[in-house]
Amino acid sequence: MANIFSPQEILRIAIKVEENGKKLYEALEKKTSDNNAREVWAYLKDQEELHRKTFQNMLDNIGDYIVYEFSPGEYEAYIRAIAGGYVFTEELMEKKAKEGFKSDLEAIDFGIYVEKESILTYSALREYVLVEKQLVLDKVIDEEKNHLVKLTILKDKVKK
Repeated sequence: MANIFSPQEILRIAIKVEENGKKLYEALEKKTSDNNAREVWAYLKDQEELHRKTFQNMLDNIGDYIVYEFSPGEYEAYIRAIAGGYVFTEELMEKKAKEGFKSDLEAIDFGIYVEKESILTYSALREYVLVEKQLVLDKVIDEEKNHLVKLTILKDKVKK
């Protein structure tokens, strides 16, 4: 159980979460009647696929990306806590993609939650990534931050 959240496992979780995010945003894109929301959901759907490919490449070339020598202890407990929360988020995304949302506003709030979890998780994963390869992950983290901004702007528009 101690290795359940190894860097490889975190990458597998990230791949699955990005796949589920794509499904979620695709479902939201089809269901919304708001043109602004539809554009944002379509954009996020495409971004999730790009991120999935990035994480798959990292997993396929794990030796080129991951640091195995890090100090065990506190950081290991931290990454376990972060990844454990992200597994919950992944399960919740699957459920929400099937159930749907009562309103665009509720969907946007959930998207904001997912993007925040992504930023937190990928930032924690960064500590496992070789310094010269961190730019790849930094790009994904920056894009997730951009998604958060887009969703916050959309939320403001929908609330008006």
